[in-house]
Amino acid sequence: MEKIQHKVQEDDLLRKCRKREKVFKRMFIYNMMFNHDIQVTQIGRFFNRNHASIINALKVYENLKSTKDQELIAVLFEYMKFFEQYDIKKMQYSIRKDLRNATTFRDIGIMRKRLDSNLYNDLKK
Repeated sequence: MEKIQHKVQEDDLLRKCRKREKVFKRMFIYNMMFNHDIQVTQIGRFFNRNHASIINALKVYENLKSTKDQELIAVLFEYMKFFEQYDIKKMQYSIRKDLRNATTFRDIGIMRKRLDSNLYNDLKK
């Protein structure tokens, strides 16, 4: 959490700004916090945003990431190096959490990809 606070302050991400670079970085950090089981309401409080804004940003980030948006990748390359423990390919997920939160066919598609990639840590022996 200290790394996140440092990077957020360094890049002035708490301020409301619509520049793509800052929006991408903010979405990356939202996603990282959410994947570490921090609730969207807590993320919203940290960034002084409504929880619905966080949920929307997480969906947009997932869409951009799934389409391999080149601008997103270019902007976030530095962040991925900075948060080296946050390697998307090595990220572990909980199938129980995903099943509980799955509400759309898209969610099921994501779960299939995670199963194929062996990313569920509660299924490993």
